[in-house]
Amino acid sequence: MIKLVKAGLLAVLLPFAATSFAATFEEGVHYEVVSERATKKPEVKEFFSFYCPACNNMEPLVAEIKPMLDKGVKFKKSHVDFVGVRDTEHQQMISQALATAEVLPQKDKIIAAIFSHIHTKRANFNELADVKDVFVAQGVDGDKFDKLFKSFSVRTLSSKMKRDQDYFKEKGALRGVPTFIVNGKYKLLLGRESGISEPADITKLINYLASK
Repeated sequence: MIKLVKAGLLAVLLPFAATSFAATFEEGVHYEVVSERATKKPEVKEFFSFYCPACNNMEPLVAEIKPMLDKGVKFKKSHVDFVGVRDTEHQQMISQALATAEVLPQKDKIIAAIFSHIHTKRANFNELADVKDVFVAQGVDGDKFDKLFKSFSVRTLSSKMKRDQDYFKEKGALRGVPTFIVNGKYKLLLGRESGISEPADITKLINYLASK
């Protein structure tokens, strides 16, 4: 009986707690304003690197966050080229691989496979053929990969990742990864100091900022 009463109270109090938490999101504590310009449509962009262990560990949380985003809030990934594991040219190749995955229906599986290739299998991408093998293993036709990887649309998306990276680095907002920026304007402050680390709380913060 006591357990049922507690469960009932919890069900009643949780909505109020969530509303209260959202109402107390503070600039400088839970987020920073890093740009005066904002995107035309609501979005959250994760700047990350496939070579970053923390980004790899973040993937299960990202999988929980995405379904909880408000309707119309788009989740985007943007690969960076400044993680010191490999040279910039190599990392830009991986960025272009992500851009290629973005236009394929197997996108999520390919992203997971690239992370697994590096962090679970401890394998290397020494050349483009190694990247292609991962795509083919996920059911992508080899000839289709070749055409897409070199296509104008993929190269344009890859170039935009680089431009966004350079823009937010210049603003001082992108010093490491993973970094989440909402609407091109608000950087999430996650972790112990802000108290925002659970997927549900991260999602509430994203939805709050996306609607500003």
